[in-house]
Amino acid sequence: MGTRIASFSNFVIELNQRTPQDNAEGLAKWAVAELSETLGFDAAWYGWATLRPQGPEIYANATYNLPEDFYLHWLSMSDQDLLVRAMIENPGNVAIYDRAQRRQTDGMADLSDRYGLTRMTTAMNGRVSDFASFYLSSYRTGKSASSWSEEDREFLQCAVHHLAAAMQISEVQKGRSAIPGSVSVLASESGIGVLCLDLMRERFGDIWPRWSGYHLPDQLQRLLEKPGNHVLPELELVVTVDPAPIPRGMGLRRLTLRRLTRADLLTSRQREVAQALASGKSAKEVARLLGLAPATVRNQTASIYEKLQVDNRAELASALQAAFV
Repeated sequence: MGTRIASFSNFVIELNQRTPQDNAEGLAKWAVAELSETLGFDAAWYGWATLRPQGPEIYANATYNLPEDFYLHWLSMSDQDLLVRAMIENPGNVAIYDRAQRRQTDGMADLSDRYGLTRMTTAMNGRVSDFASFYLSSYRTGKSASSWSEEDREFLQCAVHHLAAAMQISEVQKGRSAIPGSVSVLASESGIGVLCLDLMRERFGDIWPRWSGYHLPDQLQRLLEKPGNHVLPELELVVTVDPAPIPRGMGLRRLTLRRLTRADLLTSRQREVAQALASGKSAKEVARLLGLAPATVRNQTASIYEKLQVDNRAELASALQAAFV
């Protein structure tokens, strides 16, 4: 018992140390590999899902030591998944499955035999009908695989709770570290928010007063496959979309939202001119530095002052500092 407590303590300590530096996918990948060593399982399947009485809905998922076709095969028999049924019938409990148990379905037996998954267990950070809860299904393989003890299941459940909290904290910190007031949200490829959606709704809900549910607003869903910075003047919002992770991982997308500033209305060339002027360079020096005609610099300067609503270099420098702090 003492050894198990020490192992769990070490897991939590390292998880907490990794949380400020890593993102949600990185934390999950590390945690699953670490738990595999600690709890002695050979393969795993994890991600975000909702359990409803009629069955599960998977939003984002990844595997550990499983063939690429695992998820697609699971989809073909998901209505016969006994682990899912056990969690629906016993909300909040860790579910277990043994290939030798009496209660079987054809689909579950086929899944077990196809991938050699003799003993399985699933823990979830949520209950039936909770939305976008993190789950971890762990598998022991081979005929000699040991049973999942009560201590094993308790360890796994507590680890899943701590991991889910760490992933949430990690994404909140990443949003705050960009620009004060910004929020990062993780969403599935289909536009379902799985992390930090409540914080986004709290901070930016006034932009979409009729927005409800867990799908991102339409304007954000259209940006999911468009990495880069997007200025949305009509919403007074700037959205940064991270590139899709490689390797694919759980297939999540990160969007960071912040309020629009006047500096965001500058073109890239105007921003270069503004920063050079704010640094103390004369119009002639800016023209030489950027390879522009003096008249172009004068015209750009007038446009910059109008967009930022400033009248002199000092106000320009102050406006830029406030925008890009």
